[in-house]
Amino acid sequence: MSTANRYQHIKSTKPVVGKARKLKDLMIKSDNRICADCGAPDPKWASANIGVFLCLKCGDVHRALGPDISKVLSVTLDDWSDSDIDSMVEVGGNSHANSIYEAFLPKDHLKPKPDSTMEYMTKIIRAKYETQDFLKP
Repeated sequence: MSTANRYQHIKSTKPVVGKARKLKDLMIKSDNRICADCGAPDPKWASANIGVFLCLKCGDVHRALGPDISKVLSVTLDDWSDSDIDSMVEVGGNSHANSIYEAFLPKDHLKPKPDSTMEYMTKIIRAKYETQDFLKP
């Protein structure tokens, strides 16, 4: 499936311009076409302040962390503020954010998969963003 067809749901009745165009451009980068936390394809959610794209399941875990840790927005349904878009663009997406938040992820600490249990996803996502266990010491 082509990128244009895959992200057809992003289209709206008005043209995408300015900062909204920057968000759309960021979304179609290859590393942002999968969930930053579990690798599920075609994420529809994002953490604006962390700067990552998320699947629904991981988005639910992020929402439970609270907006002071992870401000979760729909990439298609929510109205994004200029500062939310600026935050996403500044981080640069999943690869860059993961290079920071997973910098010291132990080899025996497996990242969640799309079919991982909610308990495991919650444990790893909390460790990654809330207690920041895998950041450079």
